[in-house]
Amino acid sequence: MINLRAVCRSSTGLAHITRGMKKYPFPVTYENVRFPPNGQLKLPVMPAEPVYDAEKGEKKYKSTKRMIEARGVEEVHTELIHEQYGLAAVSGGFIDSDDFKFLQDRINKNLIDNQFAVWRVDEPWLPRTKKAQGTRLGGGKGSIQKYVTPVRANRIILEVGGYITEIEAKAFLLYLCERFSFPVEFVSETMLAERRRKAEETQMMNKNVFNWDRVIKYNMQNCNSWLSSYDVAWKGKYR
Repeated sequence: MINLRAVCRSSTGLAHITRGMKKYPFPVTYENVRFPPNGQLKLPVMPAEPVYDAEKGEKKYKSTKRMIEARGVEEVHTELIHEQYGLAAVSGGFIDSDDFKFLQDRINKNLIDNQFAVWRVDEPWLPRTKKAQGTRLGGGKGSIQKYVTPVRANRIILEVGGYITEIEAKAFLLYLCERFSFPVEFVSETMLAERRRKAEETQMMNKNVFNWDRVIKYNMQNCNSWLSSYDVAWKGKYR
C-alpha cells in the first residue's frame, strides 16, 4: 500500500515514495446485546396521572410534597440491566409528565433499527397541588395540578441499547440531561464498573483512620448530639 502522505520532493526534484501500513480500528460487534423480552423497542407513553378503580374504593387524594421520597441515595435501581448506556440521577428530584413526554418524543425519533430504550422509573404517582392565581390565603389545600415521580441519587432513569455505540448514544442523550430540574448524567456499563473499581481500591488503600465511622463511634466533639439520622446513615454524602 502506498502512503501518499509520505510522497515528498527531494533537493534534486525527484519524488521519493515510501510505503506504510495504515491501521484500521476493529469493527464494533454486538454479540452480547440483550433486547427487551417483551419485544418493545420504543419508549412507551407514560400516563399523566395514575388510574384509580372506583369499585375498589380508590379515588384521588391530596398529599404533602413528601420531599423525603427524593432524599438520600437509591439502593436498588443503580445498575444497567442491559449493560449498555443510560441516564442516571446525580442527586434527588422529581420528574413530571411533561418531562416524560419530552424524553419519549426525542429518544424515539433518534432510535433506528435494532435499537431500543426502556424506562427504569415508575409512572407519576405523587400529586402536586396548586391554588389559582389571586386566591386568598386559607380555604384548605389547592386542587391537584399534576403528578410527579420522585427519584433519588444514583437512580437509573432510562436505558438505551441495541446496535448502538457510545458516541451515538451520547449524541442524543447528553443534551436531554438539561431537561431535568435536578442534575442528571450520562452513564455506561464501563463507567459504572470503573467507579466501583476505584471505590474498592480507595477503600482498600486508604490508611487514614479519621473517617465518618470512627467519628460517630467515639462521639468526637460530641457529634452525636447535632448529627441527624440522615448524616449517620449516609455519612454526610447525601442530604
